[in-house]
Amino acid sequence: MVKCVFCGREESFHKGVHLIHNNGTVSFFCSSKCRKNSLKLERDKRKLKWTEAYRLVRVHAAEQAKRTADKQAEKKDEKPKKSKK
Repeated sequence: MVKCVFCGREESFHKGVHLIHNNGTVSFFCSSKCRKNSLKLERDKRKLKWTEAYRLVRVHAAEQAKRTADKQAEKKDEKPKKSKK
């Protein structure tokens, strides 16, 4: 199984397009949609909703937001109350 460098989908080795660069690295694209978005249109895979990179970034951002919200709640609970004189 080979993983598409753009969308992250796994396909069998004989499907899709294998692009061999001059420096020897091999890029696998599962479809022309992925190939065109990556090479011709030069789009960022983290900003397209149908890619695996987008989902990973969003999950990480959601976890980080939850952690910061929890920390803020803890700080709010830990603050000592000032007594009025």
